[in-house]
Amino acid sequence: MGIKLKAISLVWGVFALAVAATAQHPVAPALSSNPGARYTVYLNFTGFNYTGTWAGKTPGNVPAYTLDGDASTFNAAEITNIKEIWARTTQKYIGMNINVTTIDPSPTGYTDSQRQTWYDNTQYMTHAMIGGSNSWYGAAGGVSYVGVAQAATTSNGRRTNWTFPAGGSGTSPQTCTAACAHEVGHHLSLGHQRDESNGAAYSNNNGATGNGSYAPLMGTSYVSQRGTWRQGATTGTTTNANDVAVLQSNLNMGPLLDDGFGHTQATASIMPVNNDGTVNTSLTKGWIMPKASTGYSAVGESSYTTDWFKFGSLGGTVNLTANDGTSFLQDGVADPGATMRCVMRIYNSTGTLVGTAIEDATTLKHSWSGFLAYGEYYAQIASYGAYTSSYEPNSRYFNMGGYFISGSGLAPVPEPATLLGLAAGLGVLARRRRKS
Repeated sequence: MGIKLKAISLVWGVFALAVAATAQHPVAPALSSNPGARYTVYLNFTGFNYTGTWAGKTPGNVPAYTLDGDASTFNAAEITNIKEIWARTTQKYIGMNINVTTIDPSPTGYTDSQRQTWYDNTQYMTHAMIGGSNSWYGAAGGVSYVGVAQAATTSNGRRTNWTFPAGGSGTSPQTCTAACAHEVGHHLSLGHQRDESNGAAYSNNNGATGNGSYAPLMGTSYVSQRGTWRQGATTGTTTNANDVAVLQSNLNMGPLLDDGFGHTQATASIMPVNNDGTVNTSLTKGWIMPKASTGYSAVGESSYTTDWFKFGSLGGTVNLTANDGTSFLQDGVADPGATMRCVMRIYNSTGTLVGTAIEDATTLKHSWSGFLAYGEYYAQIASYGAYTSSYEPNSRYFNMGGYFISGSGLAPVPEPATLLGLAAGLGVLARRRRKS
């Protein structure tokens, strides 16, 4: 795409409220990734009538996201795209104390002018406007102030940032997300990840595209399979040394969230299994994150959390797949735009490695299939570890984010009391046989 994203350093001031006409907006689907989180990222697809100037420019009445030119309503294709943009953006921030939502958090009935004031005076939030063109601003895929989400108050709309589908990022879910997630990153204190090879302010990893390709979210990731956070070189004024560490340094962000699954074989969670022996995909959704104890390093598998699941086999073929990505839009189907890249290993009850999943050519799922004798087994989900590009060998791309497990041929793991009952029953049966 070649469109550069803009960032503007924070300037404090006093907001002067101007009266503006109430804009009529279409209704977007109501979606939220983590209600109750400390930070709110409101993705506004419905249009916004902006009062006054923003960075010396005049946005005015910015229309809703549209594919057909009618910004008064959303058609089926637009609804589909909105859901996908939300899901893709959510993947970038899953496992953090952040709720990515399409539900306006401002009070019901507020005019756009009142909403603008409310956003500027509400801490820990971002109003991410996705709609209209860049004609009011200039050549950019999006634009944002830096480091404002945690400020107690801001002024002149600094809590609002912009993604320009028309003439900027383009309307596709992938390119809109690349711009939007980048601008939200600015609100959360991130600067740009520069090109370490030629010194340009925005790295795109030499335009990497196709399966297994990476580009930094805080560079330009329009065409790469994975737009991810990056641990860049420490030289150069436009480079963040470590995106995740910077995100975690935000005021009241809190620690990275635990997905609730066991992180060792000894504390493994019971694999939820349906009556037909398939994995209950709705209950095996988790995420893998870099550990605080490693300084949120991207380097190796050991610097990330791991999840462990215990399951049973009745003696037969077991199939398991670790799917990269969240599964918000349709249970059991990976949302587009995964940032995670898994490794899955299968162990027996004594901790002996039974097998390692094979990565699909898409690099988006990892499957294992084989015969397992009767007994208990474990599936370990881990990170692929850092991805390193030969183009910029001093940078490390994080492989972190959501995943879910699917599979078949499994048996539930009996609880200890059940096992004792079963053993007692077998003993009674044996005695009866001896008497007979």
